[in-house]
Amino acid sequence: MSKSWIAPGCIHRSTDPACSCPARSRSVQLRRCCRYVYINPSLSEPGVVRNLESPSRHTTAPRRAKLASIRIALGEITRQLATTVRAARRFGKVHIDAVLNAADRLTTLVLDDPDGCLWLIQMQGSDGLLYRRSIGTAAYAIMFGRQLGLKRAELCHLAAGGLLLDIGKTSVPIQLLAKPGKLNEIEQHFVQRHVLQGINILRLTGDAPPRVAEMILGHHERLDGSGYPRGLRGTEIPLFARIAAIIDSFDAMTLNRHYADGISAHHALRALNTGRGQAYDAALLREFIHALGVYPTGTRVELVDGRVGLVCAQNPEWPLRPLILQTETADGELLTEPRLLASGLDGHIARALPPAPQPVNLEELEQIIPAPA
Repeated sequence: MSKSWIAPGCIHRSTDPACSCPARSRSVQLRRCCRYVYINPSLSEPGVVRNLESPSRHTTAPRRAKLASIRIALGEITRQLATTVRAARRFGKVHIDAVLNAADRLTTLVLDDPDGCLWLIQMQGSDGLLYRRSIGTAAYAIMFGRQLGLKRAELCHLAAGGLLLDIGKTSVPIQLLAKPGKLNEIEQHFVQRHVLQGINILRLTGDAPPRVAEMILGHHERLDGSGYPRGLRGTEIPLFARIAAIIDSFDAMTLNRHYADGISAHHALRALNTGRGQAYDAALLREFIHALGVYPTGTRVELVDGRVGLVCAQNPEWPLRPLILQTETADGELLTEPRLLASGLDGHIARALPPAPQPVNLEELEQIIPAPA
C-alpha cells in the first residue's frame, strides 16, 4: 500500500509497507522507506506550529488601502497608455518619454507588491483589451526581469517594451482584431504586419531604447526559426526578444479573446513548457515559471477535497502551496465570507480551473488578502 506524508518541514513518499512499523527508528524508516526527502529548515524547528487564520476587517484596513492605491495608479497608467495609443493611431508615433515614465511607475508598483499588482490585473475585465494586454505583459516582464537579476533601468526598458509590444496593431483594422472566427491566410498576413508597423512607429518616435525595439521586432520570433517576421533562430534572437516571446504568449493564452476563451495561468505555463527548447528558450522559460509560481496569483484552483479558491499570493518556501482565498465550498456554493487558507497546511491543490463563470465579490476578497511579507 502506497503511503504519503506531507507535513511542515518534511515531505516524503513511500511505497514500502514496512514504513507503517512504529518500532523502527526515524532514520532507519527514512533509509528504507523514502524515495526522496524534502527538508525546509525554516519549518523544521521543534515545537513550532504555524497557522494562519483569516484576519479581521480591522487588521486588513491598511492592506485594502494599499490595494486601492495600486488600483488608482494602474488606472492612471492605463489612461496614459490610452493617450499613447490614440497618438499612434492619429500621428503614427508615440511620446517615448511618457511611455518610459509609465514604465517606471509600473516597475515601482510591481517591485513593491508583485502579488497585489498581479491580483488587480488578473481580476480586471476584458474591456480595452489592448490596454489590458499591454499592462499585463509589462507587469509580467518586470517580474521576469527581477527573477533574472536585471538592474532597475533594464526592468524599466522591459516594462516599456511590454507596454509597446503590440503598438503596431493600431494600424490594423479593428474589424480584423475583433473578428470572432479564425483569420484566413490573407487576414493573418495583414495582422502579422503589426510587428513592422510597430517598429515604424518607434522609428518615427526617435530616442527609444534599443532593447524596446528588440522586443517589438522579435516577440513573434521562435527558437526553431518558425516565427516572424525574420525567421531568426536560437541566439540570433536577442535576449529581450526571447523574453518578450514568452511573456506575450503567456498573457495572450490567459485572456478571453473574441475567438477563444482564456485558459488558467497554470495551464498557460504548461502549454509554454511543451514548446521549451523549440519555440521558447528553455532556460528562460524555467526562470519565468519560478518568477510567477506554479500557480500564479489570480489562478482559480480546486483543492483535493473539492473546495475552490483563488491564489492571492505566492509562498516562496512552498511553491506548490500558495496562499488561497476559498470562495466556494466543495458543493459549489459561493461563500458569503471568503476564507484565507493556511499556506502549506490547509489543503493540497488538485488542479487549476478556468476563470470563475459567476461573479466574485472582489471587494469582499480584498478585505482579507494578506500584505506582502
